[in-house]
Amino acid sequence: MKILFVFTGGTIGSTVKGDYISTDEGKPYILLEEYDKKYGLSFEYDSAEPYTELSENNCGEMIGRLIDTVKERTENGGYDGVIVTHGTDTIQYSAAALAYTLNAKVPIMILSANRPVEDPLSNGLANMRAAVEFIANVRTPGVWVPYQNEPDGNIYVHFAARLLGSMAFSDKIFSVCDMYYGYFDSGYGFCRNESAELVADEISPLGHGDLAAAAERILFIEPYPGMTYPDIDGIDYIVHKSYHSGTINTKNYCPKDFFEKAAQNGTAIFLVGVYDGQAYESTGAFGRFSIIPIKHIAPIAAYVKLWLCVSEGKDPAGLLGRSLGSDIIPFVL
Repeated sequence: MKILFVFTGGTIGSTVKGDYISTDEGKPYILLEEYDKKYGLSFEYDSAEPYTELSENNCGEMIGRLIDTVKERTENGGYDGVIVTHGTDTIQYSAAALAYTLNAKVPIMILSANRPVEDPLSNGLANMRAAVEFIANVRTPGVWVPYQNEPDGNIYVHFAARLLGSMAFSDKIFSVCDMYYGYFDSGYGFCRNESAELVADEISPLGHGDLAAAAERILFIEPYPGMTYPDIDGIDYIVHKSYHSGTINTKNYCPKDFFEKAAQNGTAIFLVGVYDGQAYESTGAFGRFSIIPIKHIAPIAAYVKLWLCVSEGKDPAGLLGRSLGSDIIPFVL
């Protein structure tokens, strides 16, 4: 078995130096050394390092470089799987970007850790063991995120385009509606989550253009009581998160003025966090304000999908709600 490792930094590629955790260019190979000590290296590997950075500094240029590196190194085959190391802060964005742009023929595992791997409380080696076992024995093509939330707990394998955003004060990773693909138990036996379906792609994989330039045309915003909406001159697209009930404030003067200006400017507003089912009265204003609900998709995945479409000059309206990388959850909640 042969694996391509793509090292990008993050906590799993970091070291404690004084009062700070910072990236360490020698750390990727420490990860392999520590894994070898604990489990043994039962595979061949090659490696690539498109950049070394903490994931909170993630940006369009880095995501574009990551996509290009994985594509270029795997286009001729030769690997049974790929393991990409990444930090947990923005793993959702890079994972979704890879899920949307790669026509994966083998498992591509996005690997992270809650602490540097030398820390006894780190889940990094357990997550890596799950990634290796998935490549060796499960073999489902696609982009996946293996992650252990609790010490000595199950290691869940998430669809890369179904991840929820990180929570304050927590290093745990969850899928939207708990729709993870499966999990490894304490003996590294894999158990499928039968309620989480693989969904056929309805559109072809996306490419990417200048992601930095495209980001300047997009706003990603979240509601809160009393919010003041930002100026949207120069903004062509908005991804607007909803409250958990799939609603936002459409009644008070500030949001009404904002949505009316967006309609006048031709700025498209895509509402995410929305699902089928009984709707609240406030959702009746969506059509009046030209708000477009994108249902059954994780908010970050919707943003990344839009971002990629805009970078390529594609009209996202007909693409965001169509399945790619099993991102659309195909049932009523």
